Amino acid sequence: MISRNSALEMRHLCASVNFRRAARVVTRHYDAALEKSGITATQLPLLAAIRAGSNTSITALAETLDLERSTISRELDVLERLGLIVAISSMADRRATELELTPRGERTLAAAHRAWQRAHEAIVKAVGRKSYEALLAETRELGRRVKALSR
Repeated sequence: MISRNSALEMRHLCASVNFRRAARVVTRHYDAALEKSGITATQLPLLAAIRAGSNTSITALAETLDLERSTISRELDVLERLGLIVAISSMADRRATELELTPRGERTLAAAHRAWQRAHEAIVKAVGRKSYEALLAETRELGRRVKALSR
């Protein structure tokens, strides 16, 4: 059995615990802002990546967003049921599926983008622009370094 102090130390020092906690708080902030648009903070980057047009396959989206294909598939199913995206056969490879926003998806993304901008600016203002930019850079660097540990 580990000591109480060791258990507390794990809770307070663990990168996973602390980053996940912060991510949940930030996600709730964005989810609340996006609620009227009808999508979540998890779905927004999917719609944005599809709109950008360079990541229209499930595999490409998974790689770009660093998510599991199963997670992407579940979210895409929801977006398709909502009528925000459509899956079509690739012109280059009929076995592959590409994704496109529907007109409703375009409107939803536009509304969500405005809500995202307000939510984003609120976070930047709360933290301070310089601190926010440094935190973002450090978080990205941490992700790169930890990912390299698994190789």
